[in-house]
Amino acid sequence: MLFIPEIVSLPFDWNMLLCGAGLAGAAGLASVFTHEYQDGEQRPEDVDLGALQSRVAELEKMPTRSLEQNDELAALYSIWATILFSQGADMDESAAMFGKAEAVFKATLAQGDDVEVRRQLGGVYLAWAVALNDYDALEEAIDRYLKGIEILKPLDESGDGEAKYETAGMKLNLGIVYRELGDFEKAKATLEEAFIAYRAVEKIGAMFDTRFYMAKVSVQQGNLLYEMGEATDQIVDSYNRAMRMYVEVIEDEGRTDLERDLANVLMDRCMVIYENCLNQKFDSDEERDKAVEGVLVDIGRGLELLETQYKNGLEEARYDMFHGLMLQGKIFCSIEKYAEAKISLDRTINEFSDLCDGEDDVFMMQMANAYCDRAVVHLGLGNAAQSKQDCQKGSELISALLQSPDNDGDEAIQELKQQFQTLLEQLG
Repeated sequence: MLFIPEIVSLPFDWNMLLCGAGLAGAAGLASVFTHEYQDGEQRPEDVDLGALQSRVAELEKMPTRSLEQNDELAALYSIWATILFSQGADMDESAAMFGKAEAVFKATLAQGDDVEVRRQLGGVYLAWAVALNDYDALEEAIDRYLKGIEILKPLDESGDGEAKYETAGMKLNLGIVYRELGDFEKAKATLEEAFIAYRAVEKIGAMFDTRFYMAKVSVQQGNLLYEMGEATDQIVDSYNRAMRMYVEVIEDEGRTDLERDLANVLMDRCMVIYENCLNQKFDSDEERDKAVEGVLVDIGRGLELLETQYKNGLEEARYDMFHGLMLQGKIFCSIEKYAEAKISLDRTINEFSDLCDGEDDVFMMQMANAYCDRAVVHLGLGNAAQSKQDCQKGSELISALLQSPDNDGDEAIQELKQQFQTLLEQLG
């Protein structure tokens, strides 16, 4: 929520690796999995690593290998690389295994083009790129995404639905990486390509969850347009498109779990519209307040969705509630509805203080902001003593943040520190 880049972690497709390995290869691969999920997905924690390593050693020792055995070996290298990545191993260890898988698949392709081998190599590049994203090796991730797109290009152009789907996913993630690196024009063009690619997949049939991913693309486009300083209408249009698609998936497929995503897009849209209200000229304060109150109604709807998700056991929704309540309190405060602002900020501080226990800089900064906003609210309500108390608590969080040398020159922290000092001077 609130413009945080989110790489779409397309699941590593174990079955895709299995499908081209042939009967002998499939039997060998199956021996390394400890059990199988009901939905057919295989996951890193399912793998018997000892059995995998033994099988790799066995295949590597063979003086000659059949094409099926080569496919199996490459698939095992890929699975091993993904396990290393999931376990937090050094990037070079994981990259070495991905590199071995790439070499085997490319050698197989050199002997003659094969659709499934090409598909599997595309899967390797996708998994490798997602891993590099997580290691913050963004330039290398770009290279692997581009290689994946290129290797799947003949299948994509032939109308192969799976290849089109994988290519669209790589373009979505590639656009996000370009955005993270500040190359906004490339990000904008690539995200547009991703949306068009998903639209093309959608026309093939209902076997792919394209509307969900088109919603994801639309969110990223809205975030990007915001960072580029584009017109509010364009940003809001992107968010509206994302929300429409989420609603369609929720209603058509019963995906109530997506209500969290829907709520977060709604919150992002609210923040953009609110900022526009602050910068826009209104004929009267009453007209401005009416526009802001419309934003508050939508924030309330978003919080209701998030609270339902949290009560249903989705822990991540609690973090989103924290951000939403903060935004709600700030906006109430800006139109001097101090009693309503206090309710929101009391909940923010009282119910979510444990988020700062791990000394997470982001949450500490946000909690300090909550104390600052509530200090202003107390001042507006004539509670000088409580306002001073909140200033002191917020200042303590700022002091804790400034103990880290990395935060010493942070403008946002210094600005908030100055706000607390100004408030304390007013309070005397």
